[in-house]
Amino acid sequence: MNDDETSSRRHGVGRPHVIKEKGRRRLSRMMKQNWSQTVTQLTAQYNAGPSRIVSEHTVQRTLLDMGLRSKRPTRVPLLTKRHRQVLPRWAREHHH
Repeated sequence: MNDDETSSRRHGVGRPHVIKEKGRRRLSRMMKQNWSQTVTQLTAQYNAGPSRIVSEHTVQRTLLDMGLRSKRPTRVPLLTKRHRQVLPRWAREHHH
């Protein structure tokens, strides 16, 4: 703040992305081709390409930023007594 004038400098805050937008699209494409591969395998595949060499941590952080997280639920509600009674009947009815 200088002489009652405010200037926003927030656009310069933070570290620049190592993997740019084009690299993010490439990483997403590689992830969709084989979604069961580990971050180590994905990093090796990414580094084999024409782009700059990145660490596993960078790939992991980029995937999290892109919203690619584990599909497993973090919390599963416990079955109540009622659920345990109804579940076998439901399974019999829906068994093919």
